[in-house]
Amino acid sequence: MLDMHRLIITGASGFIGSHALNYFREKGYETLGIDKIAKENVLTCDLTDFDNTYKLFKDFKPDYVIHLAVIMKDEEFNLIRDNLTMNLNVLEASLRVGVKRFVYMSSSTVYGLPTKDEPIDENSNLNPLSGYAASKIATEYLVLRYCKLGLPCVIFRGFEVYGKGVTSGIVKILVENALYKKHIKVFCYGEQKTDFTHVLDLCQAYELGLKNLETCKVYNVGSGVPRSYKDLAEVISSLLGCSVEYLPCRDKDIAFKLYPKIDRLKSYGFEPKHLDLKKGIEEVVSYYR
Repeated sequence: MLDMHRLIITGASGFIGSHALNYFREKGYETLGIDKIAKENVLTCDLTDFDNTYKLFKDFKPDYVIHLAVIMKDEEFNLIRDNLTMNLNVLEASLRVGVKRFVYMSSSTVYGLPTKDEPIDENSNLNPLSGYAASKIATEYLVLRYCKLGLPCVIFRGFEVYGKGVTSGIVKILVENALYKKHIKVFCYGEQKTDFTHVLDLCQAYELGLKNLETCKVYNVGSGVPRSYKDLAEVISSLLGCSVEYLPCRDKDIAFKLYPKIDRLKSYGFEPKHLDLKKGIEEVVSYYR
């Protein structure tokens, strides 16, 4: 009998991480979840501590790593410092133990908030508007450097990921308002446009990243179907019967158009399967009810 592939998933207590953990276990991977937050089937580890990180990697001997762990909220100095320290530690530990494929989850925030209504490709200008986005760009360069050092790496830039148990973002906000307030307010008249990507389609992309994708490259990952906040609000309203109020942009609001071209990823066989937004929102509603 062949040995199972050994996979470490960092950030495994989070929304995406917990789905990825289940997805790859069902695929037959021997999977170790790591997070700073304790959870069933997840080991706790402070990834900003290199010695502890390296010991865990040496003990488990992973073939693959999917690195999702990230600090999203803190004072900007602390956020950037701790994210870069953590990411460097995970990269170095992966290189030392001979990981065969390393997948890093970056973010569409690296593109900023463009207002031109056209899809973003991987060569579009970068425009980080936060410390979080800046730390994602900086880590992308770290990942590409480690690829040159001999660690086969793939970078994904994700967009508005949603699904059962989603813990942040516009889908969660509008669903909770619809459920508990019976009313949704949508600013900029709902003209913001993004790519609502089901978390299981993202997991499919990760699987391609572990097997087929060319390394040392960046890949946009999404559904390939741009939708507006108005589209989202109308789906939620049709499901829950809540009222919707469309309002002008507030002072800091931007009617952004941030959605990807996914041709590069599709050329390797990526085919999103969860394109029914209504069905996906039903999963979110059932979780929060």
